[in-house]
Amino acid sequence: MDKKTLKIIKLMWQIIQNKKRLLFWFTVRFFSVFLPLLTIYLFSKVINLVEIKADFSAIFFLILVTLAIKIVDNFSRLRSVTKLDECISEISFDIHNYFIKDLKSETKLERNESIQAIRNFADATALTLKLLRQPGIDSIISLITIPFIMLSVDARISILEVVYIIVYFVIDYYTTQRYVILKDFQNTKVESYYAKLQETNDIELEQKTFDRHFTRLSNWFFTEWFTLQNTAVFFYILIFVYLIISVYTGTKLISDLILVMTYVTSTQTYLNSSSEVKDSLADVDVAVNHLAKNKSITVIDFDDLV
Repeated sequence: MDKKTLKIIKLMWQIIQNKKRLLFWFTVRFFSVFLPLLTIYLFSKVINLVEIKADFSAIFFLILVTLAIKIVDNFSRLRSVTKLDECISEISFDIHNYFIKDLKSETKLERNESIQAIRNFADATALTLKLLRQPGIDSIISLITIPFIMLSVDARISILEVVYIIVYFVIDYYTTQRYVILKDFQNTKVESYYAKLQETNDIELEQKTFDRHFTRLSNWFFTEWFTLQNTAVFFYILIFVYLIISVYTGTKLISDLILVMTYVTSTQTYLNSSSEVKDSLADVDVAVNHLAKNKSITVIDFDDLV
């Protein structure tokens, strides 16, 4: 995370009014993340007990524990998610109030552009927080935890998992840089389009420009995600083949294969989610830059962000 991103997060934290409530429910959400990881592990243990034809009472006990954990998971996750939605809704108003209080514009067109810039920032911030509350937190915790869980099965698989995550993040970093450039152009056209729309019906030129830049952004979105998904497929097949060979040679059990491949499948989901959060943070970055460069908005200066 670079210094500019940290400054943007600091700005967002400064704007938020009800910080304690937000922190409390994010903490609850944080602890609820570990429960699904535990249920996957318990599921594998049940399969293992079935394989070795263990006493049914031991199997039944693990099933009851899994049921209890799932109920606690459902309650803590859903409760924290709904409460965080309320917090995020309040934060959108906090952003509007923060930037509008000192808004000064010479013309109605300038005010419309400034209001759209504020809306872009508020929408980007709300989306980022929603992605962070679910599945962003899940992704962060799981991507750290899963390699350690895999150590209990095979150190080589754990290393492959770590390499998989690193390669994915490196590709994601470089594709996001291009995304930021294209998103910057797109936000400019969004502000111009809606500002003109509120002034006149003659918006054909703005629509064509909007569409052209949106198409460029969409094409890059496809390129970015196609590359990331194929990276995930490569490591999925690599680990899967290794496990099949291990089962055939007798060094691994079917329950080990199920456990590892369930976590590998989850890894792709978590990596995709982390990439979405990263793109959303890039949207916030672009939006706050537009606010800082806007002459009608005086509460934030571009020099403060660089």
